[in-house]
Amino acid sequence: MIEERHGSFKLISICLGQMQTHCYIVINKDIKEAVVFDPGDQGERITDLLEKEDARLTAVCLTHGHFDHIMALPYLIEETPHLQVYLQEDEVEVLQNPELNLSSMMGLTLSMQANRLVKDGDIIELIGTKIRCIHVPGHTKGGVCYYFEECGWLISGDTLFQMSIGRTDFPTGNFDALLKGIREKLFVLPPETKVFSGHTPPTTIGEEKRSNPFLV
Repeated sequence: MIEERHGSFKLISICLGQMQTHCYIVINKDIKEAVVFDPGDQGERITDLLEKEDARLTAVCLTHGHFDHIMALPYLIEETPHLQVYLQEDEVEVLQNPELNLSSMMGLTLSMQANRLVKDGDIIELIGTKIRCIHVPGHTKGGVCYYFEECGWLISGDTLFQMSIGRTDFPTGNFDALLKGIREKLFVLPPETKVFSGHTPPTTIGEEKRSNPFLV
């Protein structure tokens, strides 16, 4: 488990499901509200943690629609009526189609919908702060990173990893688009920005800009 603090904000990560995907929970301790990013599986673990932190879930933000980032979403929706679910507008088909979200290869037929669609550059206001949506296609066509400028945090999903990048050999992937998007949209962020990815330890924009073998 990773914990990070900035003022009244607390970021917690837990690894969920067979792919051990990082789910990030960001809480405003002052107002006791939380946002969950990529609820990969084991919804009870997420709600138990929220209860322990005395925080109310207000929204879920998906970085993309692959099965290992969404499997606990139905549970959270059932537990939290009127839950806001954010997704990049180009990712709608991936979230709905079991072939595209890769659940079919696991013997599953996941098909879901979000009720809040975002575009590149949109600012969403949740838990008392502003979060910028940065569309970086390549791992999937609607991959999006969420940037907390106030805290200096970037939740990157499977776009940018510590010393690596997301795979581009799945449906809707594009290697050139991924590299272009990372260089033009993520590497312009402050170098001290902390990057929280879907499957690797935290890193920083500066470190990846200097040393990531796919991008130097």
